[in-house]
Amino acid sequence: MRKFALPLAIILSVAVALLMNANDGTAPARFESQDDHAATHTMGDLILRDIVVSTGPGVHIDPASLPAPGAINDWAEIRKVETDSTDEQTRVRITYQVFYGVRGPETAELPPMRLRFEGGGGSPDVEAPALPVSVMPLIPPGIPDEKVAIRALRPAEPRTYSPYPQWLALGLGAFGAGLVYLLWMRGLLPPFAGPLPFRRACRDLQRLADQPSRDRAACLLLHRALNETAGEAVFGNRLEAFLERHPEFAGIREELVEFFALSREMFFAEAADGDAYARCLKLARRARRLERKSS
Repeated sequence: MRKFALPLAIILSVAVALLMNANDGTAPARFESQDDHAATHTMGDLILRDIVVSTGPGVHIDPASLPAPGAINDWAEIRKVETDSTDEQTRVRITYQVFYGVRGPETAELPPMRLRFEGGGGSPDVEAPALPVSVMPLIPPGIPDEKVAIRALRPAEPRTYSPYPQWLALGLGAFGAGLVYLLWMRGLLPPFAGPLPFRRACRDLQRLADQPSRDRAACLLLHRALNETAGEAVFGNRLEAFLERHPEFAGIREELVEFFALSREMFFAEAADGDAYARCLKLARRARRLERKSS
């Protein structure tokens, strides 16, 4: 009995080795099917191609073997690649888009595809055959381009801006009010500001800033502003009458008295006052503020 035990063990070992080698040679993945495309397509159409591969447990597709999005030939491109795997099969869905316009019916082919699988004791590639598709022209055959009726442009869909109109109106209203107030403060609204003689006097005085002999001219500008405000010539002895009719300038009574004294000395006593221009400009600015408040 012992003389048969060793040969029997050797035979069993060889048999097990042969069975293992046989399993290693078993294909872990096998191409099953892909969608048929009997329908015709035109430029812009999407084509879905589903490739089904049967697999076993532990077998998975190598992502590197999947096609990348982009143009594949002169008439189609890959838009998207998706996979769905279970223990029994893997489905690869590829979305193509036709971007080529043909002048007559044509038959084209989506190229064959080689997919690689890993695991399960081997990694044979699985090749999906080419897929024929029919492509039709957008324009019916036999019609020249110049006779093709172009569809009218679709009107733009109305857009709802609510509640933006309310905010826009509020913003424009606030901006307009601020602008009017700013112009009014600067005396740039003549219809509402009246003649504003002192405003004009300030502007003219500023133009004298670089003049060598400006004292007498400055006094004349202030006299003109007082006369225009009063509607008549205003002299020093008529200052109180002027202030009674224009009480808004009562706050600068003393400055006005000093101004008339300065003017009298300058024009009648030929006195020289080096700061006459600065005093006139200061008085004109104060009078302008009072004038603006009362306008």
